Amino acid sequence: MGDELPAFREAYETVVKPGEGPVSRWLNRHISIRITLFLMRHRINISPTAMSLMSFSTGLLAALAFVLGSPLAGGLLAQLASILDGCDGEIARLTGRESSRGGIIDAVLDRMADAAIVLSMAIFAYRSGWPWAIPLSWALAVLVVASLALTGSLLVSYCSAISRALASRQPRRALGSRDVRLFLIMLSGISCQLAPWIALPSLAILALLAWLEVLNSLRQVL
Repeated sequence: MGDELPAFREAYETVVKPGEGPVSRWLNRHISIRITLFLMRHRINISPTAMSLMSFSTGLLAALAFVLGSPLAGGLLAQLASILDGCDGEIARLTGRESSRGGIIDAVLDRMADAAIVLSMAIFAYRSGWPWAIPLSWALAVLVVASLALTGSLLVSYCSAISRALASRQPRRALGSRDVRLFLIMLSGISCQLAPWIALPSLAILALLAWLEVLNSLRQVL
């Protein structure tokens, strides 16, 4: 135990990036770094790409849980995917295996998982309905909100990549970063287990945070 804390602090200072989101910085990293150190300490050789695939698979399981009508499991799995998403980069940095190829694979898998989770939440929201909704208007509302949440989530990463390429710097995150969005999905899943109608308002909040993050990124580079 005495050696664990200094090792954690050193790893934390090594892997945490300046523009990291608040949930990642204050919650996820405190779990993911301990997972990474456990793997390294016990010589469990998992490559960064394999960890990216594990995070991606967990995200797909989260999406499947929402589609099957288990929002609690979906939300918890989404948060687990967010935590595991930190492990691939930690393994890469702490073992000297960083590569552009690994970064691209991780980014693509993250976007695919994000899309699957948002779409699955939209399916869950549509099936859950709203007590006073007219069927056609309800379907249209779900379609519009889900489209905004999906495009916003994808554009956050796109704007971040463009900012790094054109302005050579990582934009400071507000409250629409991926770690915050997946944490919101976890809270939504927990709430939807008790009140399924919360799914659509949660998607609306997700869309709002994502688009505010897009505007925040653009403001910093324009």
